[in-house]
Amino acid sequence: MKQNNTRPHQASFRDPSGYMFFEGDVLRRAINPIYFKQYNALKDSGFFKTLIKNKLLIPHTQTTVSDKQIVITPEPIAFITNPYEWSFEQYKHAALHTLKVHKYALSKGFILKDASAYNVTFHKGSPVFIDTLSFDFYEKDTPWRAYKQFITHFFGPLVLASYHGTEIFKMLQTHIDGIPVKLIASLLPGKSKLSSTIYTNIHLLGQNGTHPQ
Repeated sequence: MKQNNTRPHQASFRDPSGYMFFEGDVLRRAINPIYFKQYNALKDSGFFKTLIKNKLLIPHTQTTVSDKQIVITPEPIAFITNPYEWSFEQYKHAALHTLKVHKYALSKGFILKDASAYNVTFHKGSPVFIDTLSFDFYEKDTPWRAYKQFITHFFGPLVLASYHGTEIFKMLQTHIDGIPVKLIASLLPGKSKLSSTIYTNIHLLGQNGTHPQ
């Protein structure tokens, strides 16, 4: 009888769509039935293939398929870097990479549902998106559900760093769900309100907690 030599990845536990686990020394991703419809649509439409071809998404191979679970194996990444370790330029490139992935998803009838900075790392000298399950079907005329997360993980930290330096990125060590908008606003100088972009996407968002119309 074959021994079960698997163990869950310590950072993968909150997404009902699936989870990461180690099988021996190989990192794999399990996909739960709740996400089968999205995964199959993304795969069959060529969405994954195009992202991988353009080096936007980490490559993966489909390992096993059953009615209870699909397992894929992503390309190994030798060294994972975290947002609080990045330089300003790296952080900016990671933010732009996330927006590029989201823009492509929209063009194909999908949406990036998760804009966490932890879904991006650097591989072979460039940013790459590593969460294969962060996509969903786009519902017409609905706002980007990950907008506020993008602000707290990317735009806000970058604005703070432009005023206070990159040491501010270390806040992501304790704020793994993003730096709260109200905290970002409180750390910005009053003159930042003169910027329509910063006022709308940080100060106004911090007051209302809703997506600017």
